[in-house]
Amino acid sequence: MKNGRVMLTDDKDKPPTLAKDAQQVAQWRPLILVVLLLALVLRLTAAVVVERRVQQAGRTFFIEGDANGYWHLGMAIANGDDYSVHTPTRRILRVPGFPLLLAGTICLFGDSVFAARCVLAMVGVGCCWLTWLLGSRLVMRRVGFWAALLMALHPLQIGNSVLILSENWFTFWMLAGLLAFVKLVDDPRGMPDENAKLDREMLGRALFTGGLIAVAVLVRPGFIPWLIVAIAGVLFLLKQSWSARLTVVAVLLVAFATVMMPWVFRNHKVTGHWVLTSLWSGPSLYDGLNPEADGTSNMEFFDRENVMGTMSEYEMNAHYQHRAVEFMRTNPWTSVVLSGRKFTRFLQLAPSANSMGWAQRAVCGAWVSMFGLLCVVGIRSQLLNPTGLLVVLGPFLLFMAVHMVFVGSLRYRLPVEFPLAILAATGLRQWLPRK
Repeated sequence: MKNGRVMLTDDKDKPPTLAKDAQQVAQWRPLILVVLLLALVLRLTAAVVVERRVQQAGRTFFIEGDANGYWHLGMAIANGDDYSVHTPTRRILRVPGFPLLLAGTICLFGDSVFAARCVLAMVGVGCCWLTWLLGSRLVMRRVGFWAALLMALHPLQIGNSVLILSENWFTFWMLAGLLAFVKLVDDPRGMPDENAKLDREMLGRALFTGGLIAVAVLVRPGFIPWLIVAIAGVLFLLKQSWSARLTVVAVLLVAFATVMMPWVFRNHKVTGHWVLTSLWSGPSLYDGLNPEADGTSNMEFFDRENVMGTMSEYEMNAHYQHRAVEFMRTNPWTSVVLSGRKFTRFLQLAPSANSMGWAQRAVCGAWVSMFGLLCVVGIRSQLLNPTGLLVVLGPFLLFMAVHMVFVGSLRYRLPVEFPLAILAATGLRQWLPRK
């Protein structure tokens, strides 16, 4: 305390003790609670605004196509019906992670889209809380606080969090998995000792990490390459003997497989084939790599060609995968140009003009520009260790690469902005006066 004021300290500026750590937690708790309350108020307000807007437009959902499909599947789970959608029937169109959440809201609150928006608003608050925990773990509590505040106030995150889309729910599980991964590989007790032995706590962390990665994949299949990144991280960042690292990798893989198993076995029962995630990657890939592609999503070809009239769902998926690969092989330069367009769309500052007014787009553009500048400053600050850089930059680079192949959109960038917020917060810390 100085001059009658409680001074907030950066917990990694000086060697911590248990008593000092408890004191710092007590100091920051009221502030982070204010941030979370602010995030909740803003998101619930957005839920009301979006609900009124779609009702005035005579619709049910803000983005009709995807939201309708998710809601239908959620209703099917809640009512105990067959997990399928469309005609001809498609039983492995979507992984079940997000429809399960919607099914839960339907069971609790009935067929109320607004109630689902409110639940998703609370999920968005949970994402801010996990960002605080992750930033505090990677750098310091002050950075975690600023990262959570940036995401609480981010206009695109506020609006996106209440849409009936999977991004918000995926973000929650991705952040939980990243936090578990950091606790696994950045354990301060770990020593580079060939005789070091694994304990139950570390194996438990490996189980938890693998399971959380699987849950995130069951919400958004594009995250599955992160499993490879996590394995590499364990092998090269964990401070244990090589035999111990290999054991941790094995445990992580077992946990991942165990969580995925019910869905994979169900898919085999339905199709006679082992399908890890869904049977929509083929059309999605062809959406981004076909003679009519321009970097945006345009699935008109699927209805026009109606290949499911003569093929099974599994054959349809393989058919479009083959056509997309063939297009890329015979049109390499066009594919490169399309990747550039998708890259631009992935990094665009604001949504397209037909989804919001010019003033709203200007606010979003200014916010995202500031956010990007803070990330650059954060990289220059060199406050993050290799584990931290992998966690905050890895998901962003991974999603950017994936959507330079499929289709590009600002929407797909939003989940990976949460880890990036930690980088932005380190940049903000460089600009703010420190006491």
